[in-house]
Amino acid sequence: MGSLPSQRQPLSGLAALKAKKQPPKMLTKMVPVASTAKPTPKLSASAPTSSRSPTMRGASSNGISRKGSVPRKSLTPASTHSRQGSREPLERIRHEKHSRVKRASPAISTPQFTSSDEESEEEDMPRKRMRRDEQDPVDEKRKVRDLQAFSEDGRNRRSMIHAIQIANPQPDQHGKVKYEEFFKTLRVDEDEYPVIELQYPTALQGEKYQLLRPIDSSDFKPLDEIEANMRMVAEYYLDVASARKVNNEEEGSGFVQMLHRHAAHGLRGRVGAQSEYIKTIEKYNSLMKEKRDDGTIAEKLDQMNRVELKLAEHIIRGQVYARTVSPKVDSVRQYEAFSNSVYGELLPKFLSRIFKDTGLKSEHVFVDLGSGVGNCVVQAALETGCEAWGCEYMDNPNKLAQLQATEFRARCQLWGIKPGDVQLIHGDFLKNDMIRQVLKRADVVLVNNQAFSAQLNDNLKYMFLDLKEGCQIISLKPFRSPSHKIKESNHNDPINVLSVVEKERWSGMVSWTDDPGKWYHQRKDRRELDAFLKTMGGSD
Repeated sequence: MGSLPSQRQPLSGLAALKAKKQPPKMLTKMVPVASTAKPTPKLSASAPTSSRSPTMRGASSNGISRKGSVPRKSLTPASTHSRQGSREPLERIRHEKHSRVKRASPAISTPQFTSSDEESEEEDMPRKRMRRDEQDPVDEKRKVRDLQAFSEDGRNRRSMIHAIQIANPQPDQHGKVKYEEFFKTLRVDEDEYPVIELQYPTALQGEKYQLLRPIDSSDFKPLDEIEANMRMVAEYYLDVASARKVNNEEEGSGFVQMLHRHAAHGLRGRVGAQSEYIKTIEKYNSLMKEKRDDGTIAEKLDQMNRVELKLAEHIIRGQVYARTVSPKVDSVRQYEAFSNSVYGELLPKFLSRIFKDTGLKSEHVFVDLGSGVGNCVVQAALETGCEAWGCEYMDNPNKLAQLQATEFRARCQLWGIKPGDVQLIHGDFLKNDMIRQVLKRADVVLVNNQAFSAQLNDNLKYMFLDLKEGCQIISLKPFRSPSHKIKESNHNDPINVLSVVEKERWSGMVSWTDDPGKWYHQRKDRRELDAFLKTMGGSD
């Protein structure tokens, strides 16, 4: 998005008073600021810092009034320097020589109202782009809409993590304040830390946001997520005319564009920007209720037989992951180097490619062996509606996976979507009886075996003997080499029941490297082995 609209800086201090023809009815006074006051947080180049008007005053939300017209200052100390944003875990392969490209925060990929505006765009430009499939597989049996989510009965409401719970001005467990007020120039009737409720497509509940900005630009940004939510609703839930009311980039008249302007005005110190921002939220909420009541939203969901990647990524990575995994991502870095317990993630567009290439549908069973924090499992359940299972041995990723699964179910309900059933198991997938039984009816098995030992990969080959004919196995290292030939000397090798196709892995598909690579699409298929055994005049 381009730079924020320019605006003349408001006069402040004595100059502002002299410029007015009529003196304000309210008495004013100037309060000197000590030299030890916190430095003004750095803003984007397009939104220069502005001092507050001395004629403004306000009352705090707890009922304590402020004297005279003292410009309100944030109680949140500003950070003198920002730490780097948390990165995805690096690849733990002994021979990996490529350094990882820094990734942006997973929370939201919408316009930023902080110094992150100045970051280079090169990070988002992969060296080799993934090809698009001509047509997604159609699942006529998939019913995307969650009927209970459109009921006014609150008994079906799931507990969720509101944005206000992760973005507020309270100190964290280490005593560090991470958020400050967004709108710094306030009227007497405006709160320093206002709370708004944003409506979602369903009737169950809205989400509470506090209008704040992070001191560290890599942290969750409430205002960015509000805009992102509106964009998703406009694209997937509304008729054309209503969608243009929400998001109209051509004319700049949509609610999204209005919010962006009000936020820009707030950063520049324009009086009343906060109230205008909140009024726009209220208009959007009214439209949501109208479109829900007239059946528009339900009709749009009923037309879907698959949740597109863009919406799935917003729900999972932008909201679920940001509320459950991102705040605790350091815990998954507690690993034993070069062991089978290393941690790395397959990214959303790679997973979506896998689902399409395997033809995964709502009637199928998906199993992720070594599921980490559960990203692959919940994305499969959301995009395709399939029954999705995961098994993770490590304690810390499993704890985050359970948190993510709970929030995932609540978020899907909030968006009016019915995902497939999700089951995340804590244990050793080589020994867990429940997983062994599920594998017998699995249609797609995913194994991120990039860092698995040779012994573990060999053990998995024997597990695959129990898979049903036609089951597909996706891995980053092949269980059967593409050059493997069945011979008399190796005809008892379990890999002979697999067929294999080597495929390209494009940049931006895994968390530990941005370099292209390979992945392997295998299938349980005994035909080649049976034909060979027939030539030997014997049987298996």
